[in-house]
Amino acid sequence: MKTNYLKKYIISSYVLVWALIIFVAGTASLVFHAPPVIMWIVRNLISWSPTYLLLIGWKHFRPNETRIDFVKRCFSGKVKLFYLLFSFGITFGISMLSLFIFSMIEGKPMLSYIDWGTTALPLSIFLSFTSGPTGEELGWRGFMREEFNKKHTFLKSSVYQGLVWCFWHTLLWAVDSDFTDWRAIPYIISNIVVITSMTIFMNILLERHNNLIYSVLLHFGFNILYVFLDADILFFVILTVLYLIITPIAVLIRNKLVKE
Repeated sequence: MKTNYLKKYIISSYVLVWALIIFVAGTASLVFHAPPVIMWIVRNLISWSPTYLLLIGWKHFRPNETRIDFVKRCFSGKVKLFYLLFSFGITFGISMLSLFIFSMIEGKPMLSYIDWGTTALPLSIFLSFTSGPTGEELGWRGFMREEFNKKHTFLKSSVYQGLVWCFWHTLLWAVDSDFTDWRAIPYIISNIVVITSMTIFMNILLERHNNLIYSVLLHFGFNILYVFLDADILFFVILTVLYLIITPIAVLIRNKLVKE
């Protein structure tokens, strides 16, 4: 029987991240009462688990290729300034547009929903960049994307990837979210829609320019606002609606370009 390397990787990635959240982050928080910046570093280390798992367990997931060849291919595409800016700008722009609409509805300035916190701004930006954006992409958009693309069409592959990536965060919704009442339902729906849509955006870019720097920046463009954001659930409802509008347009444009 042919080994399902993708299934092995997905199951292992879920088990590993949940174990790290429970035993490492849980211990740091509940036993040692680590300060916020230390907990942030701990979360960053955990967010790199898809990459740890892939590279350490490489022979279990891709036995017929070397790590070096794989990494070279993942960053083989040409880097172009326009697409670098676009990668960051598409997700950051949608988030900012959501915040603008939300602030207009609430009748308050946009900046009133930004909490700069107690961590220095440069350190906040650095920690945000070195969390999911740099920690997850080799596993998700590197290995997992290639494996799903072998079996499915572009859209189906992207949706499957997005759902795997989305529900990998399940435990975090329970332990690292302010929405634990009825608001948890629209928050989870928002996560499903937005993360799946982001995966589609990433795959459109990577299909044309096979370099993970684009998905890293797109991921970072999404994450950076949420380091400082202090907004209610309506913001995420607006965000969901915008992604539901913009993503099909992006897919239609992609399909048209592929046919040309």
